[in-house]
Amino acid sequence: MSDQSAQNLRVVIVNSFSGPNIGRYGTRAIPLIKGLLAAGAQVGVVAAAGSGFAHAAVEAGAKVDAVAMGAFHIGRLKRSIRHMAWRMNANLVVGTSFFSNMLVRRGAPDSAHVVNIVSRIPSSAFDFSGGKVSFSPKELVGQTKRKYNDIYVALSQAVSDALIENGVPAEEVVIIPNGIDADAFVDAAINVTGSGAPKMPEDDPRLQDHPLVFTVARNLVESKGVDILEEVAAKVLHEWPVDTTIAAPNFRVAGTGFDKEALIESLHEKGIDDRFEIMGFAPQISRWYRASDVVAMPSRSEAVAVVALEAMAHGKPVVAFEVGGIPEVVVDGETGVLVPPEDSGAFAAALTELLLDPERAQRLGAAGQKRARECFSEKKMLESYIQLFNELVG
Repeated sequence: MSDQSAQNLRVVIVNSFSGPNIGRYGTRAIPLIKGLLAAGAQVGVVAAAGSGFAHAAVEAGAKVDAVAMGAFHIGRLKRSIRHMAWRMNANLVVGTSFFSNMLVRRGAPDSAHVVNIVSRIPSSAFDFSGGKVSFSPKELVGQTKRKYNDIYVALSQAVSDALIENGVPAEEVVIIPNGIDADAFVDAAINVTGSGAPKMPEDDPRLQDHPLVFTVARNLVESKGVDILEEVAAKVLHEWPVDTTIAAPNFRVAGTGFDKEALIESLHEKGIDDRFEIMGFAPQISRWYRASDVVAMPSRSEAVAVVALEAMAHGKPVVAFEVGGIPEVVVDGETGVLVPPEDSGAFAAALTELLLDPERAQRLGAAGQKRARECFSEKKMLESYIQLFNELVG
């Protein structure tokens, strides 16, 4: 919790995620809501009706307008944002994702400052509610019916650089990395239950006495590189040394999406489906982090290294490609191992070396846990947001 006062802040936060959980944008927005309220701010939320995010915002104590979210509701959503801001006499309106950022630029009253939280840079189209919605990059990161955007909060230096390359003035960009309450995340996640949950690692006999390489892709899309990890796993398993007492590893991926069936078929073709499983959604994800020996992050691109931060919070070393915002979180040789982008051979070698040297893996994991707590704490994140918001409203 921040020690700074937010009593002069009247904030409307907009989130467009419509799923039953809080969504990846909610993992920072809900703590922000709680932190603002605890520091004395008034907080209103415009969120998708029936969403886990809307429910969590209500539980946090915010005023919530739950509305239909979708590309066909833009006019109504703009009015909802404006009405919430007028009712609260809001001095700040905050977007938390591409779609909500566009909405707040269009819907916020001129009397309120606008903040866009940006975790990645869009292409010319993005997926929303099952379909492609086309907007130009200028529309998504540029000026939309306002003289200016007061500030863009970039969640990494990589995101900041990309925003500036897309025409956002450098003076309008502030970097505030994601923060994590390591103790709360580790403890609370263990107790989460849900229907359809996969078996827990301790219940899977195939994992007994075998090292575990764990990956969180959440959405099985090309950028997450699960197909590359399959190549890596095949190399590791087929070339595992015979003169070691350490058993060959198992690979588990928490994630789902349109590519799941194709990825499963590829595992069968490679002959490693007995050691590599794509589990789908894992609500008790902390148990899998804890059970892992190494966390793999094979992303082709990754603006914000959330999985790396979660792994480090659990004291686990990370092997990843050196892309995007990952090097800002993982320190090569200190908290994990970084290898050249899409180099499956180097990735396989790094994994094998760590798995065959458990003491080194534990040292890297311990250093990562220390770094997560010292450099990426939720408290530090909240303090940065409250300081920024107070500066904006004067």
